Amino acid sequence: MRHRLIIACALIIVLALSVTGPGATSARAEPLAEEVAIDRAALERAVAAYEAAQKTAADVQVRVDTAMAELDAAVAEQQRCEAYLRTRVSTLYRTGEAGLLELLFSAESLPELGERLDLLTRMAEQDARTVRDLKSARNLAEGTARSLLESQAEQAEALEALETEVARARAEFAASEAALKEYEQRQAAARAAAQAAREAAAREAAARAAKTRPAAPSAPPQDVTSSGEWRTAVASHYSRTFTGRSASGEPIGPYTMMVAHKTLPFGTLVEFEYKGKRAVASVEDRGPYTPGREWDLGPGVIRALDFSGVHEVRYRIVSR
Repeated sequence: MRHRLIIACALIIVLALSVTGPGATSARAEPLAEEVAIDRAALERAVAAYEAAQKTAADVQVRVDTAMAELDAAVAEQQRCEAYLRTRVSTLYRTGEAGLLELLFSAESLPELGERLDLLTRMAEQDARTVRDLKSARNLAEGTARSLLESQAEQAEALEALETEVARARAEFAASEAALKEYEQRQAAARAAAQAAREAAAREAAARAAKTRPAAPSAPPQDVTSSGEWRTAVASHYSRTFTGRSASGEPIGPYTMMVAHKTLPFGTLVEFEYKGKRAVASVEDRGPYTPGREWDLGPGVIRALDFSGVHEVRYRIVSR
């Protein structure tokens, strides 16, 4: 009887092992391998989506940097021409027509008279060339600034899409420490590559602009409506999600590169700088009416500048 009981127990153990042994281990291994494959595919998709979004943002940034360098050169040329013409106007005001006539009639010989006429002619030609250069610089500055309005609105949208993609991927890999770590490492590598490409393009753009950039003017304009002179003022801002229509009639959306000012004409192009970031905007609304504040920055502008709150900014009039 005891012998039969031992045999029965042995049979039960063998049956249990046949059910829970190697076959069960293989059954558990298969889902584990499948989960790893799913995580890997998700990781590759997330990295590809990040790299695509990063490339879009970097390409737009290169266009913005190039346009900024061109704008700097155009504004510097504009300032040079304005400084020269201010000096000439001041000289003519002090001299007057009588002074010019006296210069001519005081010549003691016909050759000397010819030389003085030639000098006045060359001065007049230089004035005319400077006026033409000033018009050309103003047109270039305005055209470049208007292209920046579009590029920086596109840039703000691209950067927000990039942030959204990163947040989505982080949420997806929150349960997998290994997948999240690898994603962050590959994300950092893509970011570094994009930054290197941007810096190289920015250096090339700056070098091209430097070849044509004139010397800084000796007497830049000082009033608020003059072009090119950096000034400081306190700015507030619209909500990032603000939508509506401005006082000028232009629609305002999340990426609109517009600002409000109490007096400047609608359509005035203004460049802002805040903590090293720059953006060009168009005056399209009135305000702010809180004492001590001069500007209200639109939704696209605060995205481009990474601006929030009420702070002092630098600005300069580009075109009006």
